[in-house]
Amino acid sequence: MRQPRIHDMDTLGARVYGFLSGLAASLFLAAAAAADPAVTAAIEPAEVSLGEAASLTITAADGNARINPPSVPGLQFTQVAQSRSLQSVNGVTSSSLSVTYQVTAQQAGTYVISSIAPGVGPLTFKVDAGGTGQGAQRGQGVQPAQPPAPDSSQAAPDGSAFVRVLLPRQEIYVGQSVPVDIEVGTQDGVVASINGVPTLDGDAFTLDKLAAEPEQRSHEVVDGKPFTVFRWHSVLSAVKPGRLTFAVQAPLTVRVRMQRPGGVFDRSGLADLFNDPGLANLFAATVNKDVNVSSPATTCMVLDLPAEGRPGDFTGAVGQFKVSSELSDSQVTAGDPLTLRMKVSGQGNFDRVRSPMLGDVDHWKVYPATSTFSPADHSNFRGDKTFEQPVVATDPGRQTLPGLTFSYFDPDQRRYETARTDPVTVDVSAPAAAAPARSAGSAPAPVPAAARDAGLRPDHAPQRSHGNSLVPHYFQPRYLALPSLLLLALPGAWFWLSRRERRAQEAGGAGAARTVAPEHLAAAMDRATAAGNVPEFFHAARAGLQTALARRWRLPPDAVTLEEVEARLGAQSEARKIFVLADEALYSGRPFARSELNDWKRVVLRQMGLEAAS
Repeated sequence: MRQPRIHDMDTLGARVYGFLSGLAASLFLAAAAAADPAVTAAIEPAEVSLGEAASLTITAADGNARINPPSVPGLQFTQVAQSRSLQSVNGVTSSSLSVTYQVTAQQAGTYVISSIAPGVGPLTFKVDAGGTGQGAQRGQGVQPAQPPAPDSSQAAPDGSAFVRVLLPRQEIYVGQSVPVDIEVGTQDGVVASINGVPTLDGDAFTLDKLAAEPEQRSHEVVDGKPFTVFRWHSVLSAVKPGRLTFAVQAPLTVRVRMQRPGGVFDRSGLADLFNDPGLANLFAATVNKDVNVSSPATTCMVLDLPAEGRPGDFTGAVGQFKVSSELSDSQVTAGDPLTLRMKVSGQGNFDRVRSPMLGDVDHWKVYPATSTFSPADHSNFRGDKTFEQPVVATDPGRQTLPGLTFSYFDPDQRRYETARTDPVTVDVSAPAAAAPARSAGSAPAPVPAAARDAGLRPDHAPQRSHGNSLVPHYFQPRYLALPSLLLLALPGAWFWLSRRERRAQEAGGAGAARTVAPEHLAAAMDRATAAGNVPEFFHAARAGLQTALARRWRLPPDAVTLEEVEARLGAQSEARKIFVLADEALYSGRPFARSELNDWKRVVLRQMGLEAAS
């Protein structure tokens, strides 16, 4: 009784299969009849250096067209991507096919790609030597870069996914940053998820951290099956020389179909209709399986940086860079701070771009420089790095800041380069003396000769007082209130002093009486440390030292200056270092860790004799 039912189901399946196949054939024939057979091609970039690669994209308006790679002596074309798109307008369906090839050259020269398709004009592709043949710089036994392997992607065993690495050049230098694209293709309906970003398999290379989500997503048709392609942009660097290989792998979860021998739908062919995994999963149970898909091994020739011609200020920067500099102002008063900026722009390993900026310069006081990086792309391969250095002119007149230099290695020219900026000239004026205020028609007050010769000027202009009453001051209510307040304050002060002395005796000596000062001092430094306010911290630290040293040396606190501390305690004393750091913190912006600030806090308390209070 069961065999006729199976026969009926087989007949029904055959009829459904024939109807759907005919419908699909009609749709594709209509699309082919309506399609425009035009073919376009583009190569980008049109000019590269030897060892680099370009991308040739050929697009046919007919999605069923067959695209073959061109044949040009000296060039190798490797297919790296293929996609097919469908669109329907007013019931008319059309399709297009796009194939991308990676183009590499065996030698430098100008190539003409003309065998693409009838009606497609020739494309010119130029390959520069890029310093090829300089054996002294390339190193002993180094061979030219080999063309990429014919297969640029590695598929999973069941063909449900692949990993592809797109590297523009196969010859790089140690420390050089090279942009790289990593693509993971997943078959629609088969791959359940990507369980993480791709990772590098190989200890001779480093890969910048990939974004949690891919930067691009596209669709391709591979062997008639739809794939979703996820692309990450990153930067690859080599840590040692030699002919080295690496691979990239991605963790995936795929759906594996559970086959049922002798099933009705397996015989009918409905499960594999149109190679659609979504329909197939309707007729067979699936289980999830975690797999790792890896790209094929990519081989690179990694060259060591040459020792010949290496500048003394070279810090490992490899790429193409240019520099510029500017000063925050061209006219300034002696003692006022300025900011000297140097910008390094271009492409390369910006993590190795460093500059000491200016050292000791006559007539100038310079402070440590800081740097910031502004990327121009997602992979931090292109951008600008800006160095800022506070400077202060100490003498009036026309002063000059020398030009800045930055050295790097150019991998295309295969030599070291040193970029320089022009010197900067500044007009520095002397501090203007403050003129005393005077009434209209009165002559200016004479300035003593000694003060005039010393260049001194008064801190405040004298102010004239005016009276608006004939009642003497000592009879006015506000002046009568002052003696009354003093009389009331005397008993209160006596009571407070007596209570303080009694508490000090009960606490066992003067140690408890002095706990107020260290509490306020420690609190001020603690607040500045918590807020990361370095200038406020060292301001409080210097004020505390001035108070303690003034009491010790029997001087006013304002008289405890950096010169006085250096003369009494020496140039290597901890107190002098705190005074210097307090000055630098106002201009340099130098960061301090919380542990460093706590160490300086202990130094201040120790100098004040307050270790117990810390």
